[in-house]
Amino acid sequence: MKLSEFTGYGDKMEQLMRSVQAGRIVHALLFVGPRGSGKRTMANLFAQAMLCRGPEPRPCGTCPACKRYLAGSHPDVRTLRPEKKTLGVDEIRDLIDYLSLKPYEGGRHIAIIEQADKMTPPAQNALLKTLENPDGEAMFFLIAEDAGGLLPTIRSRCQAVRFTDLSVEDCAGVLVKRGIAPERAKMLAGMAQGSVGRALALNADEGFMDLRNRVIQSLETLGDAASVSRAAALLEDEKGAEGDILDIMELWARDRMAAQAGAQPYQAGEYDRLVKGKIDGRALLKGVVEARRRLASNVAWPGVLENMYFDLINTENSGRTTLSWQR
Repeated sequence: MKLSEFTGYGDKMEQLMRSVQAGRIVHALLFVGPRGSGKRTMANLFAQAMLCRGPEPRPCGTCPACKRYLAGSHPDVRTLRPEKKTLGVDEIRDLIDYLSLKPYEGGRHIAIIEQADKMTPPAQNALLKTLENPDGEAMFFLIAEDAGGLLPTIRSRCQAVRFTDLSVEDCAGVLVKRGIAPERAKMLAGMAQGSVGRALALNADEGFMDLRNRVIQSLETLGDAASVSRAAALLEDEKGAEGDILDIMELWARDRMAAQAGAQPYQAGEYDRLVKGKIDGRALLKGVVEARRRLASNVAWPGVLENMYFDLINTENSGRTTLSWQR
């Protein structure tokens, strides 16, 4: 893939590359955006292009430098990512020591810090000293979901590039380019709400589609109090998949709300099914929020699920309107 081919950001990345090559850019780029929006892919593509020794447009993907980069063996590249919950000061100091050496072959070092917002304050302060006094032979890529987790002094020394999820159509187009059949690509893009990374993860998860089908079947089985046990039985044994189940329900709730309002849902291929659904989207969304709260309070999953389903159908006895059945 070339920088210009990166959907939604190609022109911007080409401009940045020209600025880097002309020496008109800060030596640190901060890529910020939601998980799966392409930040890490772009950082690696950009870094590879900087080290590429092949013909334009770069990266060529075939020169020795590109091959070493793609194999993860380029001597001038160092990538840091949190092994636990944070990146500590010792890891940053090791990186700084590495950067003090002369590059082997690329003319500069490349330092990629994934989840940079997980750096501890001492780690950020250690990095700040290097960002304040660059030696001209290192290029930093900081990747973060939340720039607010970085010190203002760190942010001020980086050029920020903000990433967002693509439209479902653009996301599907990227998936097709990666060899996924068009219909499946469209379905995955909708379920991932335009996140290429999330869509690729779903495509690689062989059990996800089956789980999704059972979640929707469970919701469609729900009709009255007598149906709760049957509906819940489809999902009660899914230990470890509670988060995925609630994520599927949340998207279904939001798409149901869109369909009820006459708007286009993310899962456009399910439009008829969403329109004909019984459960009110807003009520289901509230149920998902409450289910997550109960799970966080260590309530067992079967109890969480059945309580949510009873709450959804209990429109008279509880004195609350939690479900809107479409007549």
